[in-house]
Amino acid sequence: MKSLLLSVASLLLHAISFAAPFSTNSAYMVLYSQKTEITLKDALPFTTTKYEIIFKFNDEKAITLYHDYSIYMSHFEKLEDLEVVTKNPQPDGKIKTIKQKEFKSNNAGSENVFYDDMQEYKINFLGLTVGSEAHITYTVTTPEAHFTDAMLLKHYLPVEKVFFELIIPDKVNVQFIEKNNPSALAKMTKEQKKNETVYTWIAEKVPEEKSFESAPGRLFYTPHILYKIDDYTIKGVTRSLTKTPADLYRWYAYNIRDINKTPSTRIQQLADSICHGMNDDMGKAKRIYQWVQENIRYVAFEAGMEGLVPREADAICSKRYGDCKDMSNLQYNLLKAAGVKAYLVWIGSRRIPYTYTEVPLKNTDNHMIAAIRNGKEWIFLDATDPNCMFGMPADHIQGKEAMIGISPTEFELVMVPVVKASDNLITEKANLQLQGNDLYVKNTTRYNGLVAGNLANAMHYLTEKEKEDYAKGTIKRVGNNAVLKTYRMPKVSQVTTDDFYLEYHVPSYAREVGKEKYVNLFLDKMFMNDAIKEPDRDVPYGFKLNLASRSEVALEIPKGYKVSYTPPNASFSQAHFGFTVDYKQENGQLICTQYLYSDFPDLILSPTEFPQWNQFIKQLNLAYKESVILEQQP
Repeated sequence: MKSLLLSVASLLLHAISFAAPFSTNSAYMVLYSQKTEITLKDALPFTTTKYEIIFKFNDEKAITLYHDYSIYMSHFEKLEDLEVVTKNPQPDGKIKTIKQKEFKSNNAGSENVFYDDMQEYKINFLGLTVGSEAHITYTVTTPEAHFTDAMLLKHYLPVEKVFFELIIPDKVNVQFIEKNNPSALAKMTKEQKKNETVYTWIAEKVPEEKSFESAPGRLFYTPHILYKIDDYTIKGVTRSLTKTPADLYRWYAYNIRDINKTPSTRIQQLADSICHGMNDDMGKAKRIYQWVQENIRYVAFEAGMEGLVPREADAICSKRYGDCKDMSNLQYNLLKAAGVKAYLVWIGSRRIPYTYTEVPLKNTDNHMIAAIRNGKEWIFLDATDPNCMFGMPADHIQGKEAMIGISPTEFELVMVPVVKASDNLITEKANLQLQGNDLYVKNTTRYNGLVAGNLANAMHYLTEKEKEDYAKGTIKRVGNNAVLKTYRMPKVSQVTTDDFYLEYHVPSYAREVGKEKYVNLFLDKMFMNDAIKEPDRDVPYGFKLNLASRSEVALEIPKGYKVSYTPPNASFSQAHFGFTVDYKQENGQLICTQYLYSDFPDLILSPTEFPQWNQFIKQLNLAYKESVILEQQP
């Protein structure tokens, strides 16, 4: 099943990164300045951040690619004093200054699945010519200190000077969290003034952050600094804010204190209906999980506190749509109504690298799910993935630290497991026959684990015509001239128990030289040519999931022919990836068995492993190039 294998392989690795010298040849930032002042207002910390950004455009390409800029604001932030000015050289040597007067905001698309109330202010720089400068200044105020803006030292353009300032009153205690060695770029100074402390970071001639073919989320590798307010003192009383995960959980529990107070008759009746005839808790939980997956449509659009607080379960049951919090709260209430102990869970997706232990801020999560306990094991229920199997975590929360709400005052921090390659197994069997030089193939493939869920998601909304096109696309990867005879795709609900069956032929597949036929038995070539080609890359690869593939390809030896050459067995083994290829001849067939795996405990291939990975790909490609030789008998 080459098409899915290749699509899975491409899904495994995904994108961004940096490494380049500082350059002012095209577009660059003359200045990126972010000055934040913390004050105490109405007995709470309040932040005011002033931004100043200056762009320089030194050629036509710079104008074409970077003529606009976006500012993003959430409900908790207020944008003030936005001013945009361009200074444009004219043919007569004068400078024409244009001040933009009107700004409109639009709902912004976001990867954030926890709340999505972001507003985008799109700025188009006016009248740009070669040599122009664009100046942006604005202020952002926020009364919510449970999440803070990271101070990022690298940007999508080179920056001549990066300047950060943080002003902290004496009654506020702040801790800094440095990620990915920001001290290599910026030097921090501390100045004690009357009633306040001023921290300053300055970096100069900072190269741009470039894109690579694949990488984990940007915050995994970009140099940046976070600050958190441990506590503050008002009228002699010290209040802890984000010193520990307990502080963050106290805020989360307070936000949801008013939901689910009144038991709903509708929820009880629905739970009884879903679980009818089921007596054990795991069976009830599975039915409820699958019912929510199948019947509640995921929609992420919130504003204000709706981004933090789930809607009532009864409302979601009635509307049949909701966001991750709503779906989780519905599961939580249905499970309780069915007599199953359930819990709400805060968690971050894999785009976020932090743990609550390290960063007890809202920055650490962007998602909510439900959970139940099976003995000592936690089972995480993320119904936003419509085909994730019960008992397995969704692929986007693997390896993340979950904050499980036990009671209004108690919580547990638990690491979500990363699913092993052996549990995400693809098993393929193919029977090959030659008629002349045409290859006839009967192929069955079975999927397990998260890879089965990915296949089910891909199939979920396909029409019959689209399924046929999918099957045709699969065999075209074996040969552009491949002709589909028949196919049978598993039902979405039975993707782990039914085979994906393909029957097709490839004209002129075998190469004939004199009395010999050359036949390559690798219909699927997963990871072929996936070597890391950037020699200066120091950013890791991020995998979506671990994966194992076991294939058995049996070629029936044509009458009048014998096998004159069998390729040597091949293998490569490293802790996190490897393969074996074995050939054997029996019962009139030549059988090629291949096992291939990528199995990372954190789903990340580190730069120190790049040389071994490239050697793995090299050895794999050599095995893929080998062909069986059949010789005609006199």
